Order: sequence, then structure tokens, then C-alpha cells
Amino acid sequence: MAIVGARTMTEIVQIGSLTDAVRISETELVVVQDLSFDQWSNLMETLSKMDTAFQFALGDALNYGEKRYGERYAQAIECTGKEYQSLANYAWVSKAVPAEVRMSGLSWTHHRLVARLTPQEQSTLLQKAYTEQWTVSALQEAVTGKPVTSKVAEHIAVPKGMTPADAERILKVGASCSGLCDSCPYK
Repeated sequence: MAIVGARTMTEIVQIGSLTDAVRISETELVVVQDLSFDQWSNLMETLSKMDTAFQFALGDALNYGEKRYGERYAQAIECTGKEYQSLANYAWVSKAVPAEVRMSGLSWTHHRLVARLTPQEQSTLLQKAYTEQWTVSALQEAVTGKPVTSKVAEHIAVPKGMTPADAERILKVGASCSGLCDSCPYK
């Protein structure tokens, strides 16, 4: 447990080489020492990887619980506070995509898209997605054979140089932003 100012914080992870500079708890990340740009960039990359790791970890833990104890969702919902469907999705993808097929550097959603395929097809498409740096939409097109249509593109004009996916992401973040802060990019 670390004391930051007058608060205590229970750390849940240590971030690589930043263990003395960054503390993360269940509710916040605190930078306790200045970071260089490279360290900050590393932090952002690590946090992004943790998002994917978290989803696989919950799925693998649920599958273990089912195999070992025969039950999983009632207790998991109580322990995690997650909705049933989220937990079911994590478990299904973790079971459907073997650990040896999973690709570091791709999101959990990339893996969800190939979960219905054979392990050989999963491996081929995930490798291609990684090598060619496919977005989730690009992988979805490869899996379904159909172009992904954007809901945003159907309703508003997307600014030149911006993809419909970029516009959707900005709208999603902007919807949760009050726009009151001076530095807000979504004003």
C-alpha cells in the first residue's frame, strides 16, 4: 500500500521499469516522478496491453472455474461486478482461441472476430492482421468477406482525411465529455 498525499492507495500492478515513477490502484494512476516522453509512451503502450490481458485473464479464469468447480457466473458476477454477457464473452473467446494462437499486439476484439474459425484459420488471420497492422474493421472484412459499413458515415459528413472509424471514436469519447476544460479536444 502506498501513501500519496493524505490518501492511501492499494496498488494492483507494477508497470515494468516505471515501478518507482507510477502507481496504479483500482481507481487511479498516479505519476509520482516525472517521466520522459519515452517512459510516458511505454506507459501508454503497457496500459493498452493490460486492457487486452484483462479480458483474456478473466476468460481464462472463468474457464478454469468451470472446469474445477462446475460453476462460474454467479460467483464471478459477485466478485467482479461485471455483467453476465461480458463474462460469457470473455470465457467464450478464451476457450475458442487457444493460448498458443493468441497474438500479442492485437486487441481482444481482433481475437473475438476469429473465435468462430478453426485454430488454423485463426492463426493465419491473426498473423496477417498483426503483420499488416489491420484495424478491427479490416479484420472483420477479412473474416466476413463483406465491407464494414460505418454508422457515422451514413448520418454525417466525415471530415476530409478522417476515416469513419476515427469519427466514431471521437464521437464516442466526446459524448462522455462535458467540453468544459480548456484543453478539451472535443469542444
